Amino acid sequence: MGHGPLSGYRILDMTQFEAGTVCTEILAWLGAEVIKVERPVTGEQGRYSQAEPGIDSYGFLVVNMNKKSVTCNAKTPEGLQLMKDLLKKCDVFVENMGPGAVDRLGLSYEACKAENPDIIYASLKGFAKDGPYADYPAFDPIATHTGVMVSVTGLPDQPIKSGISVADSGTGTMLALSIIAALLQKEREGIGQRVDIAMQDFMIGLSRAQWEPYLANGHPNRRVGNGMPLEDVAPSNTYPCKPFGPNDYVHIYASRHPGSKQWDILCDVIGRPDLKQDVCPEMSTPRKRFENVEMCDSAIAAWCAQHTKHEAMDIMCKAGVPAGAILDCDDITNDPQYYERGMMVEVDHPERGKVKLPGFAPKLSANEIEYLPSPALGGANEEVYCGLLGKTAEELAELKAKKAI
Repeated sequence: MGHGPLSGYRILDMTQFEAGTVCTEILAWLGAEVIKVERPVTGEQGRYSQAEPGIDSYGFLVVNMNKKSVTCNAKTPEGLQLMKDLLKKCDVFVENMGPGAVDRLGLSYEACKAENPDIIYASLKGFAKDGPYADYPAFDPIATHTGVMVSVTGLPDQPIKSGISVADSGTGTMLALSIIAALLQKEREGIGQRVDIAMQDFMIGLSRAQWEPYLANGHPNRRVGNGMPLEDVAPSNTYPCKPFGPNDYVHIYASRHPGSKQWDILCDVIGRPDLKQDVCPEMSTPRKRFENVEMCDSAIAAWCAQHTKHEAMDIMCKAGVPAGAILDCDDITNDPQYYERGMMVEVDHPERGKVKLPGFAPKLSANEIEYLPSPALGGANEEVYCGLLGKTAEELAELKAKKAI
């Protein structure tokens, strides 16, 4: 910890679950000292599960690497004072508690700014604090439903939410970027500021491409399953491959743009030159292929059924036709390429042993991340409270007796 482009910056982390913890984990990976504040005994709400009480959940491990943990009950006078003392030592305060919760603790932006006028105060919520939904509770599916994504995802008569937490992790990533920008401005202009982001707003921004067909056609885009959302063209579908397990599929798409040779190349790959554009009228254009989509898809599906998803992807892509196999967690975890380039890492957790987890996607040529496991609950109490705030061992014992830590 402490090595990287954010080395020297200290983050006071009052985040929980996924969205906020992803933000602070990114900052920690980039070298910031992240002090995660958790409730005494029980920790943050995502640390333990009902199935395994008292042992760190895998969900906690994956979003809390490279952090330090201190316990603090900010509802006690002593705990609140500890938070205020820490604020004076930190550059950034990050929270994603429920609407109004952090204010009720006495840690509003105004209160934190009174302790540290230059503080960067970062807040992540489901909905904008100045909008009509400000007090509404939210989690990932709420944001993806209210932020356009689900309106264009799924089948024509069946909207389907994303299988991954796009709003949670995506908003957390964007907040990390915004915090870094605020730190740069602070260095240049000497000012702190408040940084707010709402998951709904992030999803609206992430869905920006949907405004192209909306503005062109005058109505919201349709749900098209695995088809091309911008235009009715083919092929654009996900086809089953052998051995026909639940994730044995490959998505294949041929360009819709005039002059593209991808369809003719695909026809050669699957051994169907009789379907080429200048030979088969029904397949002559992307729109014609959509009108005759059963003929188009059945020819591709018959070829895919003879190959595994990896084979189909490799053959198509090497020929110049876009194709992507459905890769699940097992595929990624057991493929050495992801460890060789640091996208997957193995950490040694004191309770869970060696655990394979996703790493940090961007690569910085002048920096190499040392991946450390998620912290033990309150594992940094002595280091932070005694080393940073100057508390004595006796004072620490007193705080624990008063259940402030």
